[in-house]
Amino acid sequence: MKYLIFFIGLLLFGYEAKVEPFSTYHIKAAVNGRVVISNKNLEAKNLNNELIVKIDDFVEKNELKNIKTQIEILKQQIKNQEEVVKKKKELYEKYKKLKTKSLEQKEMKFFDYINAKNQLLNLKSQLSSLENQKAKIEDLIDKKNIKFKGYLYSIFVNKGDYVVVGRDLALGYDISKQKLDIYVPIDKIDGIKDKKVYINGKKSNFKINKIFKTTDTTYITSYKVELVGNGLKFGDVVKVELK
Repeated sequence: MKYLIFFIGLLLFGYEAKVEPFSTYHIKAAVNGRVVISNKNLEAKNLNNELIVKIDDFVEKNELKNIKTQIEILKQQIKNQEEVVKKKKELYEKYKKLKTKSLEQKEMKFFDYINAKNQLLNLKSQLSSLENQKAKIEDLIDKKNIKFKGYLYSIFVNKGDYVVVGRDLALGYDISKQKLDIYVPIDKIDGIKDKKVYINGKKSNFKINKIFKTTDTTYITSYKVELVGNGLKFGDVVKVELK
């Protein structure tokens, strides 16, 4: 009788789960354009931020080059104008203190200084606008050069394809860790974090990562519990026990 009770108790904490990658990445196009590179040779490999798909960015790169040139010219103009403002301010300060200069002469030097200062502010405003344009173009170029870090499963586009925003480009996974999802009855959820995770009858390195405190849409009387660890084969269905 004792053995029967023990066996029934063991079954209550026994679950089956499929070994899945920790995260799944559905990589989609963020911009429209023609695919010029599709590195399908990288499929089924673990990548470290490598280019997998490139959308034509020839126009944007030329525009970026021109803007960078304009920015450098503008920065030099600002530097020169700062010197002009400094000199005009010094001259105005001298005129202001001279009793031999008329009020009209002093005002002319003041307005001369203010005009130079306004020109400087205008140049700085132009620089800010150009830097914003530069940032937008760099962001667009970045979106056209799709890189991936993780396990690349598949690329869905070929060179020459025209893609639009939202088009599926690739599928990848984070396989640095493994995930098991089990469904624990509501009345068994209390104290679950204090239990050890056993896989196929052996103590494992898997830990409880998340407990979803709303009932699952399929298992309507259970909470989903996510376990994370390593050392299993992806795709295997394993027996999980919490003891």
